[in-house]
Amino acid sequence: MTKPFQRVLLVSKYRDPSVLPGLRLLRDFIQSQGREVFIETQCSGEINDTLGLKLMAFSEARAETDLVIAIGGDGTLLGTARNTASSGIAILGINQGRLGFLADLSIDQIESALPPILQGHYQQDQRRVLHAELWRDNQQIHSGLAINEVFIHKGGGESMIELSVHMDGRFVYTQRADGVIIATPTGSTAYALSAGGPILSPSLAALLLVPICPHTLTARPLVVADTVAIRARLTASRQPAALSLDSHSSVPLAVGDEIHIRRAPCSARFIHPEEKNFFQILREKLHWAESPGED
Repeated sequence: MTKPFQRVLLVSKYRDPSVLPGLRLLRDFIQSQGREVFIETQCSGEINDTLGLKLMAFSEARAETDLVIAIGGDGTLLGTARNTASSGIAILGINQGRLGFLADLSIDQIESALPPILQGHYQQDQRRVLHAELWRDNQQIHSGLAINEVFIHKGGGESMIELSVHMDGRFVYTQRADGVIIATPTGSTAYALSAGGPILSPSLAALLLVPICPHTLTARPLVVADTVAIRARLTASRQPAALSLDSHSSVPLAVGDEIHIRRAPCSARFIHPEEKNFFQILREKLHWAESPGED
């Protein structure tokens, strides 16, 4: 058992009023448990409602006593994780999206699942975070964090792009494809999985490179240690390519640009009900057949 959570910060999918009933339900239930409840400042502005709660920015939350509950889909949870990775604040996901691979709970489970978590009965895992930098003409012009993946792709064009990839200064390959995904174990169940990559256990100290529609049939996903520094150079493109982090933002690329990717010094702290485990989540979300009597 760890320390109970004393304050809860609510955050939801931005610009989506449909989350309001779920936020109100969470507010009322958490207050009934004797906890102080806040709403994240930007979230309140985006949905144009404070729910009668005090505002709190992510930077004001305390890792020792506070819990952030993100209600929405995995995109909402990823955005919350990027904003809190440097501070180590615990994040719990409530799914109101579609698959919701990272968000453990549905809104109708909060009465049974949330009280033990608030009291300190939960499990947690530290998810790896990637840091990406975009360099052009020896100048850094963009940087950011990614929980799932760094995606270098052909943008809105129809032609393939060409990328030259190095790891720790060693040449790996030149890839002609629609793009390349560099994913964490967390991201291995996201876009990388749809592109044919393997599923990596969250505790694995590894990164995954998955080509998107490569020009050669010999191109395959590659798993490497998460200690490597990856450098991808855009060597050819007939149209503006793009760099995306967690499918959250897209930055145009020009031929000659380099993307430097390495594991960030911080991590995202996700918490789960005590009875949850990674393989149970895989079975539930991917509808794998279960053998009789298995836990």
